[in-house]
Amino acid sequence: MSESALAHPEGISSSAGASFGEDNLTIKPTGASADRPSLADDAVTWTRVVGTGDSLSGLLAEAGLDSRARTEVARAIGSEYDLRQLKPGHRLAVSMAPDGFARTATLEIDNGTRIFATLGAEISVQRLAPDLEGVRHAGEAKIESSIYAALDDAGIPTRFATDLELIFAGAFDLRTALGGGENIRLMWREFHSGNRVVGEPMIDFAQLDLADGRYEILWPDDSSRRTMIFKDGHLVQTFDQPIRGARLSSAFGPRMHPVHGNMRMHSGVDFAAVQGSVVVATEAGKITFMGKRSGYGLLVEMEHEGGIRTLYAHLSTLNDALQTGQRVAAGSEIGKVGSTGTSTAPHLHYEIQVDGRPVSPLADTQLRGPADGAPRAIEAVGLANNMQSTLDRLLASGG
Repeated sequence: MSESALAHPEGISSSAGASFGEDNLTIKPTGASADRPSLADDAVTWTRVVGTGDSLSGLLAEAGLDSRARTEVARAIGSEYDLRQLKPGHRLAVSMAPDGFARTATLEIDNGTRIFATLGAEISVQRLAPDLEGVRHAGEAKIESSIYAALDDAGIPTRFATDLELIFAGAFDLRTALGGGENIRLMWREFHSGNRVVGEPMIDFAQLDLADGRYEILWPDDSSRRTMIFKDGHLVQTFDQPIRGARLSSAFGPRMHPVHGNMRMHSGVDFAAVQGSVVVATEAGKITFMGKRSGYGLLVEMEHEGGIRTLYAHLSTLNDALQTGQRVAAGSEIGKVGSTGTSTAPHLHYEIQVDGRPVSPLADTQLRGPADGAPRAIEAVGLANNMQSTLDRLLASGG
């Protein structure tokens, strides 16, 4: 059994118009909220799922478009999406008139987001936010050899093993903390577009019994930025993240560098997110730097009380309304996710420094933590209890 609820990921605004090449092709993005144009009844739609080694130009040639049409479509879609990020699993659809001319082209990218281009004398481009249905599931397992194997045996998405290891990384190594025989219970969402599952599943709540107690983790949803960790029913750690609903993709500490290929210290944590996702300040403070910095790419650096600094790196754009020296409130937009600097894909590198020394953003409580006060802790325990009740109900009904 599953529980359905509507999920409405934030839309991503379109970039400014651009002109390309000697043909003076003008592309006019119309914005993420615009209605999708209707198509004539005589249009024929060609579709293909992107495979390994495929290029947009090659797929368009397979659809029957000539070189000029392929160039126009690539320029149009490329004005809203970095085509170097094209990967297997993306979907391309081209609507063509009986005379063979392309009328529209749609590239569905990560998490159901679509780049929609209307072709013809005037070309317009839209980035359309996905309209997805979130379906909630639950499962439980007993850990014998590893969390990964336990989840796999129970039919639970194995990527959650990484989520759990990353969230605990600031406190202890989860793999070495397991002795075998531990119980784990999870609740998560997967997203549907019609009869297709789109994007990656997202964990909402986890309960894990370790030798020193029962741990519960409440992940942020699309309306929240706060992760909360409980031990034996008490709130022990909170973490306000800079992207609403995002997931950790790399922890603080030594790691094999994805670009340089050697072991290096990772001075922050990474959040995997769609290009253009909004990045906000995790705490009130003063902006001390906005611009490019080697390795970090486009960066915002903020100063807070107690010698604390936060850094937000690899951004695609900065908030033009802000400037160096300005004070901003927690939750204020400072930029958008990108892949600038030393980066292999869109993500945010988030770093906390205390007196110039990087510390784990998950383990450090000098910005936020249970010290927020008893009323906040009581409210958090109430949220966890509600998730616990939902998990129990889903498991009783078969997940």
